[in-house]
Amino acid sequence: MRIRLAPGTTLTNVDGKDVLFSVRSGDSYGLNETAARMVRLALEMGLDDASARLADEYGATRAELRGDLDVLIGELVQLKLAEACSDQGG
Repeated sequence: MRIRLAPGTTLTNVDGKDVLFSVRSGDSYGLNETAARMVRLALEMGLDDASARLADEYGATRAELRGDLDVLIGELVQLKLAEACSDQGG
């Protein structure tokens, strides 16, 4: 599964902190360094590949990282800052 930012949402760095910002709602969501890395990799690679890369980087199991990633992405989807999409990019 892949994710994308919801329409009207940007991921930017403001004063050294990564922030998701929705121009539709005006809401912003600050990400710590680890969460920002997780989101960026998930956007770029998809959840499975991002979990594998993060597991290697952080010395954790894929299952642990996938669980953490699923929780984070689930929260972003619930806040309407991200959307799940098929692996084919649709």
